Amino acid sequence: MQLREVENAVVSCLVDNNVDITLPSNETARRPYLAKNWYKRPLIAEHGFSVAVTVKSSAGKRIILFDSGLDPMTAAHNAEVLGFDLSDCEAVISSHGHIDHAGGLLNIRKRMDKKRPVPLVLHKDAFRNRMVKFQDGRKVNLPAQNRSWLTKAGYKITERNSHSLWADANILVTGEIARTNNFEKGFPNHYSGADGGGEMEYDPLIKDDQAIILNIKDKGLLVITGCGHAGVVNTLNYAKDLTGQDRIYAVIGGMHLTGGIFEPLIPRTVEELGRLRPKFVVPCHCSGLKAMAEIARRLPDAFMQNSVGTSYIF
Repeated sequence: MQLREVENAVVSCLVDNNVDITLPSNETARRPYLAKNWYKRPLIAEHGFSVAVTVKSSAGKRIILFDSGLDPMTAAHNAEVLGFDLSDCEAVISSHGHIDHAGGLLNIRKRMDKKRPVPLVLHKDAFRNRMVKFQDGRKVNLPAQNRSWLTKAGYKITERNSHSLWADANILVTGEIARTNNFEKGFPNHYSGADGGGEMEYDPLIKDDQAIILNIKDKGLLVITGCGHAGVVNTLNYAKDLTGQDRIYAVIGGMHLTGGIFEPLIPRTVEELGRLRPKFVVPCHCSGLKAMAEIARRLPDAFMQNSVGTSYIF
């Protein structure tokens, strides 16, 4: 794919599982400046994920949104608290259809230009209802978004199962990610079904899982995942294959290494991350405390702790 180089990219976290206002800023991670009465309207953390991506190139500045969090109001609330202007957002990319990544789509649309339709880029399977059956007997329902409501809100639904270029070829959406290694095998207690009810089918692969890729000038690839259900290592290797670029500069997002089923994958995943040698690794959302701790231990120079409101400047 002819993914253009960008001179500058800023990844701003609007929703994540954690917020910590005491974290220090550095050259890459800029923590938010809070108003004097910040405690009256604090930033909100939840089990969800959303980032805004701003790219600067010779063609100018472009903004896209990647995911929208769980609660209908959280992403929009945090954007307002941060003073983040989404009026020029030209597309929304959905990493997959799980509600903790798509629950804020309707309200966040209100912060964008209402006069023009905004493409909502997703895989056709994103409209399947989902369910997770945990080993302890719990079940978690993950209902799909309503297609007609999204259309009425002003989204132009764009279903793409394969890769595509956006923002004047500055951002590459992977589409379905090739599963090529022997240890990232999906979500074994995950089920899905078509809208309208009916029997839930075993669905460990979650084929609508996709990531976005940017090519930072003179640095290499910036890869942003949602949950990383395809596996973060599979995702990074697929990014290299799609672009023909061998350097991974940074990876940000969910790595889905939390819980008893996935924790055994942590050593191999961190080993492979070490071989790929990213300069920055920012595990978010569903990566899990144990995985974050192991990445921090094994890749101390690359690891950065995320928090809602942080902007990463590349």
